[in-house]
Amino acid sequence: MRLSHNALPLAISPRRILPAAICMALALLAGTPSLSARAATQANAEVSPRVPAGSLEQALSAFAEGAGITLSYSPEAVRNVRSPGSSGGGTLEEGLAALLAGSGLVAQKTASGYVVLPGKADSSVQLAPTSVDATAVQSAFAPVSGYFASSASSATKTDRPITETAQSISVVTAEQMADRKVNRVEDAVAYTAGVRVGGSGLDPRFDTIAVRGFATTESADFLDGLRQAGSGWLALPSLEAYSLERVEVLKGPASVLYGQISPGGMVNRVSKRPSLDAKNEVQVQAGNYNHRQGQFDVGGKLDAAGDVLFRTVGVYRDAEYSTEQMNNDTRLLAPSLSWQIDPDTNLTVLAQYQERETAGSPMFYKEGDHLTDFWPGDEYFDKLEQRKWTVGYEFEHAFNETFSFQQNLRYGRLDTTNQYLDFTVNDDGHTFDRVASGSYEDMSSLATDTRLVSRFATGDLQHTLVSGVDYAWLDTALEYAFGAAPSIDRNAPDYHQPVARPGTVLVDRDGLEHRAGLYLQDQIELDRWRLSAGVRRDWVHVRYDDNLNGNDSNTKTSDSATTGQIGALYLFDNGLAPYASYATSFLPQSGSDINGSPFKPTEGEQYEIGLKYQPPGTRTMLTASLFHLTQTDVLSRDPVNALYSVQTGEQVSKGLELEAVSDLTDSLRLQASYSFNDAEVTKDSDYKGKTPKNVPRHLATLWLDYRLPMGLGVSAGARYTGSTYGDGDNTFKNEDYALIDAGVHYDFGGGMDGVRVALNARNLTDKRYINCQDGYCYRGEARSVVTSVSYRW
Repeated sequence: MRLSHNALPLAISPRRILPAAICMALALLAGTPSLSARAATQANAEVSPRVPAGSLEQALSAFAEGAGITLSYSPEAVRNVRSPGSSGGGTLEEGLAALLAGSGLVAQKTASGYVVLPGKADSSVQLAPTSVDATAVQSAFAPVSGYFASSASSATKTDRPITETAQSISVVTAEQMADRKVNRVEDAVAYTAGVRVGGSGLDPRFDTIAVRGFATTESADFLDGLRQAGSGWLALPSLEAYSLERVEVLKGPASVLYGQISPGGMVNRVSKRPSLDAKNEVQVQAGNYNHRQGQFDVGGKLDAAGDVLFRTVGVYRDAEYSTEQMNNDTRLLAPSLSWQIDPDTNLTVLAQYQERETAGSPMFYKEGDHLTDFWPGDEYFDKLEQRKWTVGYEFEHAFNETFSFQQNLRYGRLDTTNQYLDFTVNDDGHTFDRVASGSYEDMSSLATDTRLVSRFATGDLQHTLVSGVDYAWLDTALEYAFGAAPSIDRNAPDYHQPVARPGTVLVDRDGLEHRAGLYLQDQIELDRWRLSAGVRRDWVHVRYDDNLNGNDSNTKTSDSATTGQIGALYLFDNGLAPYASYATSFLPQSGSDINGSPFKPTEGEQYEIGLKYQPPGTRTMLTASLFHLTQTDVLSRDPVNALYSVQTGEQVSKGLELEAVSDLTDSLRLQASYSFNDAEVTKDSDYKGKTPKNVPRHLATLWLDYRLPMGLGVSAGARYTGSTYGDGDNTFKNEDYALIDAGVHYDFGGGMDGVRVALNARNLTDKRYINCQDGYCYRGEARSVVTSVSYRW
């Protein structure tokens, strides 16, 4: 969380000629306060944040985070230098001068931010104000230019450089998502090391993401550091990628800060929020499968001093998928407001409203070993309809140079209707008898995280101690029913037959879940060492009331667990940072064994060693990691009674991940990864020694974006997914496949500066692949082509 606003004004270039489509989009925003006034307000009118005394590197990072500015420096110039800190409240120049007092360094303003230079009396380090040989200090919550992100918050709940974090973490910036024109978070992380997407083919109902061989769809789905609650049936939220500033993927167990979670890791979505570094944009899109979309992202100051900022993101999409009966419709509005109450206190309010509709079941009919193009659903009945709204805040107050109080809270409601048709094939081979199924869920949720961040020293040790309590409450109502449905003829399909809402109720229950946790994590700096240690205690209470069968069928379960994490990292002067870490996790399970005893949570344990490398003065991050991850207490078939399960299973994933993210030049950007995962079921009643189904051994990606002179740019990428087993016995194998993505864009200049025309294609070669699991087969997404016109200012 940032303590204060971004301070760099953005000049507005005059525009004379705009495409007609952009002018129409701008007309929709009539009445929005003009942002041209920001050019008249200079950075020295902004208020600098309070920064405690400590190492100069840490002080500069905290200042850049608090002020929301880009701050560059030579690593050699600030290494092992102490800073007296800054009391805050003055201008940015006064705050930087206070931080640098006695160091022989000065801060100089440039067109792209601030740069720290040697004073006139010190010529030992030479750094020109416009030199690219500078390390940019970024905020993990503010906009990032390009693909490279130097900081992240998910691993520590503080804004911390990735090279100083003893865990593997990847960041997908908004610019990466924009260049690839992705709408879903699943597609946004498709180029990230260790991440498998598309495990269920094209299933637009929710994001299907697995990290290091373990699914994160329900248990590790986070927004702004707070869990996005899901009911565990089909009421799972899905966010538009355009509403996000970035997506952070933290790999490995993360229970010490987030409680119950997948052992593979977590996916943290970071919302767009008010920032003077953010550019305004309107965009219109058109593409195949009747794709029509409009979106905007506007914001700025609501007062002359810039103490109150706003930002609003909107998306409207009317589209289909390659199966024309499958809708891809979305309406989203996400306003936010940030208020710098005083130099020590900041409040950001975030809200979102979204409606979306897509298919309720993406399955196709499989004939022998061949997956046909026949879809046995109904366009009117088969659907997933969701209506979601959330509202929350992020609050921070600095009591003094040592203690800061932070609280995040979000309340929301999610209503889901999921209807689909199951089928059996008639004896004639072309008539399909169908049964209607429906899942109707209403859910309310509250999530809070309250913490105290303490920055202090004990001798030579510099501490950032995060102590907190988080609490989540989830209230659900579920009805699951089935009923009769008309048959369909494969030879002459009618996708618009009357299908009544299912009337035979199988499940009618109310659920109430409480999750609470106490945690403590210390991040320690000792010279070039970065050490971390944390511990957490969790409590989970779940109650289900059965409205069909009465009190005898009501259930209550309570679980608790203690988890921990330790890590060590060493920073070399040449940019290398080797690290080692150990972490544990837990994940509650539903159901009970043959004796009626509730299943206990599964447990995760990971050992990891790795090497991070950020060449000094570059915007490049290279990461290599080796991991050994074990999940125990996995459900396995009861050898005495096959209708029940016992918790004797165990699964191990061990492997290698390589990742490179770089803004190589102002014109060339790169993202590349390779992942090797040797996964094995090490304990099980039936599948010991087998490879877990749907876990590929190899993953590889490469994406390049190159901007040619005169405004033209081209981009291309490839995503390779290795073969997977489709059953626990490893008797059936899904073939490997590679998908090609590409794009071309043109940026106008002169009087049309800020206008971009782009053409993007996903799965350019229209590779048709399928993925089968236990007899159910899913088709991958076909080629999609989107052309767009946007205007940024």
